Amino acid sequence: MTRVFAPLLLLDGAVGSLLLLGAIQGATEFLPVSSSGHLVLFGEWFGLEREQGLAREVALHLGTLVAVIVFCWRDLLALLKVGSRGLWTLVLGSAVVTGAIGVPAEDLISENLAHVGGAAGGLAVTALLLAVVAPKDDSRQTRTLDQGTIRDAVILGLFQSMALVPGISRAGATIVAALLLGFQRSHAVRIAFVMSVPVVGGAVLLKMLEPGGTEIYQDPGLLGGLVVAGLVGLGALRFISVHVDARSLRLFALYCLLMASAAMLSLL
Repeated sequence: MTRVFAPLLLLDGAVGSLLLLGAIQGATEFLPVSSSGHLVLFGEWFGLEREQGLAREVALHLGTLVAVIVFCWRDLLALLKVGSRGLWTLVLGSAVVTGAIGVPAEDLISENLAHVGGAAGGLAVTALLLAVVAPKDDSRQTRTLDQGTIRDAVILGLFQSMALVPGISRAGATIVAALLLGFQRSHAVRIAFVMSVPVVGGAVLLKMLEPGGTEIYQDPGLLGGLVVAGLVGLGALRFISVHVDARSLRLFALYCLLMASAAMLSLL
């Protein structure tokens, strides 16, 4: 059923594809539904070409990186203040764990799981995390970001590493991990997004150093995708910061299950 949805793509040409991918990236990077899974599925269903793969990946992730920096600037600024040891521990510790796992495993995972079936399985895991693993009762959610420990950072980094698999949401996995560790819901969302800055920033920098990684400055389509990803990402950040209660997470889980089912049906 490859490219079965191609007639639905109303935007013509490479620029239209990049703008559409930017919107998908921006909307799904911060909502607990997996941007990588959606890019795999929509790339297949809409018949989006894989040209400019590296430069496109840099542009889309750079757009959402700018969005999270703009949205979380107060938390990032707090890293410079006295008494921010707990926050530093969470951010840097989780980044080290994720990097130690992600750098050697990225190519292996992309070669074996970056397809419709792999994305479907990842989305099912995300649904399980949101609907079953995430705490439903807030009575134990009392911790704040300044109470972060090395143990918290390691656990958050391990959960964040799960998002290397297409379909497993980085935002979803880290929010669930923070909730399990007893952080208040608003703080769980904040740490999930602040954690992404060094990880995504480092990944973007490494990819920009590869041949062809800086082509975004030469292609208006890539720049357009970057801007769209950033603007839509800001909206998604605002939305999830408000809708992170247990009921909302269950609705996101249902959505992930529906997407996983659609992915499996498309393989028939």
